[in-house]
Amino acid sequence: MLLQQVAALKQLTQQDLIDFFDEHVKVGAPRKRTLSVRVYGKLHSCEYASDKSQQLPPNAVPIEDIFSFRRSQPLYGSFKGGFGHMKL
Repeated sequence: MLLQQVAALKQLTQQDLIDFFDEHVKVGAPRKRTLSVRVYGKLHSCEYASDKSQQLPPNAVPIEDIFSFRRSQPLYGSFKGGFGHMKL
């Protein structure tokens, strides 16, 4: 699989990267998306309850079980043994 990824990356051009940036990353990009993360400690449960009662946008996906979510992602565990023995 790694060889396929390397082969695909070798086919990318500078213009491909610029086009991707313009379409998905830069301010005002037409297909830009936002990730909003909120973390609450046990002592702030009242703040969590008030945030949870707010109406979510129609395309929002709340993550109730962070461990299951992390394991479901394709990059989960890809940093094991890397810099500083980082482990996700």
